[in-house]
Amino acid sequence: MISIKRSIYFLVAFLLFTVSSSFIFANGFTTADNEPTILIHDTVAAPGELLLQIDALDFVGDNGQVAAITLRIEIDTNLIEFKGIQNMSIPGSWLANYNIFQNEITITFTAPYPNGYDINGKLLDLKLNYFGGFPADLHFKGNCDVSNSFLQEIEGVVYVDGTINQLTAVGTIKQDTVTTWLDETFQMPIMAEGEGYDVVNKINLRLEYDTLQLEYIGYNESVLTEVIIGDTNEIITIDWQDSDNPLNFTGLDTLLYLDFKFIGDTNTDIYFLPGSRVYNNSIIVATDFVDGYVKPNMLVDVLNNPDTAGIILGGGYYFPGDNVILTAIPEDGFHFINWTKNEIVVSTDSIYSFVKQSGYDTLTANYEPNSYNLILYSMPVEGGVTLGAGYYQYGEEATVTAIPNTDYSFGHWKFGDEIVSLDSIYTFGMPMYNTELVAVFLPDSLSVTTDVNNQEYGTAEGDGVYEYGATVTVIASPFDGFKFVVWTEQGQSVSLNEEYSFTISADRDLIANFQYNSECSAPVGLFADSVFETTATLYWVPSGNDTEWNLLWGETGFDTISGGILVEGLTETKYILENLDPGTGYDFYVKAVCTDELNSSWSNTFTFTTWFVGINALNIEDKIKIFPNPATSELKLVFNGDYSGNVSYRVINTLGVVQIENSFTKSDNLSINLNGLTSGIYILQILVDNTMITKVFLKN
Repeated sequence: MISIKRSIYFLVAFLLFTVSSSFIFANGFTTADNEPTILIHDTVAAPGELLLQIDALDFVGDNGQVAAITLRIEIDTNLIEFKGIQNMSIPGSWLANYNIFQNEITITFTAPYPNGYDINGKLLDLKLNYFGGFPADLHFKGNCDVSNSFLQEIEGVVYVDGTINQLTAVGTIKQDTVTTWLDETFQMPIMAEGEGYDVVNKINLRLEYDTLQLEYIGYNESVLTEVIIGDTNEIITIDWQDSDNPLNFTGLDTLLYLDFKFIGDTNTDIYFLPGSRVYNNSIIVATDFVDGYVKPNMLVDVLNNPDTAGIILGGGYYFPGDNVILTAIPEDGFHFINWTKNEIVVSTDSIYSFVKQSGYDTLTANYEPNSYNLILYSMPVEGGVTLGAGYYQYGEEATVTAIPNTDYSFGHWKFGDEIVSLDSIYTFGMPMYNTELVAVFLPDSLSVTTDVNNQEYGTAEGDGVYEYGATVTVIASPFDGFKFVVWTEQGQSVSLNEEYSFTISADRDLIANFQYNSECSAPVGLFADSVFETTATLYWVPSGNDTEWNLLWGETGFDTISGGILVEGLTETKYILENLDPGTGYDFYVKAVCTDELNSSWSNTFTFTTWFVGINALNIEDKIKIFPNPATSELKLVFNGDYSGNVSYRVINTLGVVQIENSFTKSDNLSINLNGLTSGIYILQILVDNTMITKVFLKN
């Protein structure tokens, strides 16, 4: 009867083989044509006893007549207990042995001499006890062989491993994700939950941890009591049993806590190992085991170099694997250069991102001070020279030196309107902006000259040479029949007092203006300013309380009786002439209109000439450049053409009043000191080679 069944089996196997030249098995293995194969089936099973099939395929034809078999299979005894073999498909002598030292099952077969058998199907079943919780692999080891009846080894035999997978679990034993710090002690909970955990009476757990990252300290009981804990070779064993008082874990509960100290530098796991089992009502149940994960907080330390040069965002504690974004924000006066770690440049971008690795990180944001321009001026220009101008880094020590010329002494250093030092050698830390300093030089002596508008009206005294800063008093003394009106200087009223005192800081040229001592006196202090090619502004000073005036003007030498142009009813002490001829001399007179019946006599004449004689109306704006514009304390001129002779210039405000006037022998460039000007719009007129050039600039 057995031989009939075997014959039928072989017949079915042969028919299947002839239908297709290859087979695909559940484990994904595919047999090839005429390739003899020993294959362990994959299976899914609940914990407990099971039969696992081993096949012998394509042992037919030249690969047939199997007479001897030696199989060596490695198993994990924490997952599988070998119980023996059964259901062998070919007759002969079968032996099965388990080597506990090598975790190896050895199976041998010998056919009765001189028989041999063809086979293309099931070889036998392994009887196993599967403990579950993890996939259980069965690996063929070396020195497996199959021989034929002639005791010749069959060549090219393929050995295919198999795996036992656990069916769907009815419960879960799990750990948690725990965050920690270096050298900190923490607790890892071991928890249980599952529908199949209603009568739990035994638990065996095996866990592995990295001793380079964690140090096992001990444990704390929770639901489980009288637990036996072992810790050897990086493996912790937890054993508990209480058949008299089983526990119900269908709801989540904590079995116990493992205590560790974090001593490493990166993330680490606490793994459940094969051999971990849960017994419900003394039967092993299908269980999932979820590992624990330990995430350390690792410091990203950030430093500024120099330490006050910036602000850093993003430093602090991170978990390995986190994305770190550091931002360096320089303080005023500095700019960012690079990030360094262990003195190695890692980025030149102020925003630096990286993935946090293990260990602690120290990164340094490096900065450099900005450079700013130190500009020096002498006031007056002829008073002396300065040393120390140039570019300096913010905070760098700058030293400037003022050296007075002959007949001058150093006064002080000025920044804007503020006196910053009285020492000619001045040292300071460079601020975070371009800086202009003025070295003020004081003349050793200054002259005062006085004059009168008419020698027959009175006298003036106070002329002389004075030290800088001295108090000077000038006195105007009118003759009988005359009265003092005003002290003027370059057409400007400076004092209404006959005795005028002032502190001298520059040469002074003063005129004492007298007039007839009458009820209605003629104006004094006549002056022409803002004289251009075709325009001029005329000024005068009243001798009394008069508020209306008549003006008479014309070319120099005109007949005051029959000539000239009369302008009547003026209510301001100035008048603008227009449509004048360039380079032409003009006279003007003014009389006061005291009442409808009473006018003063005509004042003394004042003569002026329109600016300049023989000016060519040529447009050569591109031949001279001025910069900067707007200007702060200095206006520079650059000549782009070839010119000869002297160059004259003057700076005029929007009221037509000349503020600066000078001449020089043309050089490649010229610097005009603007420190004496208030902020506003000014007109620069330049006369070079008999040609007028006009520029407009803004003084900050």
